[in-house]
Amino acid sequence: MANKFIDVASYQPDTLVYFKAAKRLGVKGVVVKITEGSATGTDYVNPKAANQIKHAKKVGMIVSGYHFLRSLSVPDAKQEAQFFIKEAKKRGLSTKATCVVDVEAADLTHNVAALTQQINAFFAEVRRSGFKKMAIYSNTSWFKTRINRSNLTVQNFWVASYGTVSAGMPCKAWQYSSNQMINSAKTDISVDYQGMFTKKVLRKQKKQPQKIKQNKKWVDNLGVTWYQEQGTFISDRAINLRWGARTSSTKIALLRAGSVVKYDAFAHSGGYVWLRQPRGKGQYGYLATGKSKNGRRSNYWGKFK
Repeated sequence: MANKFIDVASYQPDTLVYFKAAKRLGVKGVVVKITEGSATGTDYVNPKAANQIKHAKKVGMIVSGYHFLRSLSVPDAKQEAQFFIKEAKKRGLSTKATCVVDVEAADLTHNVAALTQQINAFFAEVRRSGFKKMAIYSNTSWFKTRINRSNLTVQNFWVASYGTVSAGMPCKAWQYSSNQMINSAKTDISVDYQGMFTKKVLRKQKKQPQKIKQNKKWVDNLGVTWYQEQGTFISDRAINLRWGARTSSTKIALLRAGSVVKYDAFAHSGGYVWLRQPRGKGQYGYLATGKSKNGRRSNYWGKFK
């Protein structure tokens, strides 16, 4: 079942009581208005934004932020983005949060291509500042007539459509009402279809280095120490397979990127990590799989399974 979230501005309370009430209603996230326009024109900052962010976080909500666009040109859109980024960070919005641009101001250009370029310019600045999750808010009519959706660099749409059975177009979220009462305050409410506004981004766990079970080691006739290890290597580039563990050894074949090689031993030799591939009848092929530094594997040219 899709989660619900609200969006707030200076019209809504910034108290902890308000956000606790929203939480009791099952609201999982909030999008807080941070700014409108830019420091060179309309330089509005929501005076409640800092407390709204703080108290929403305190009750466990997923917090996003939005900017109300008033740009007249591409340079103006960039300035608005810079203004938004500066104020959002000052008020505690994390770079892991979703950033939204609200495109609905009556005085925005009616030139579809120009408005689309301004939105793209806004997001280019937001992306450059370290934010990675971005979305566009507008109503169904604007998305279909005022914006060229296919030319947008961000394809995450949050659509406002009241009194309808759906948003009327594919989207990440649908704002279906502006009349949700929370602690006596009228509030916009939306449904989140894919978790963009209501699910926590889990920190990626660092992949631990492969633990090597060293059952046996030996020194070959060239003085290279080999270690027994059963495994599979998948190359991410073309690599030469040779008859010996030397770059001067005769080539058997050129393995294409994506080649899967079963191996039974590895060695560090000549600045490379070599693998030994059994080829039947007591024969072996050898391939360099990356650089070797101080007897350790580094800079793999593929991955191990």
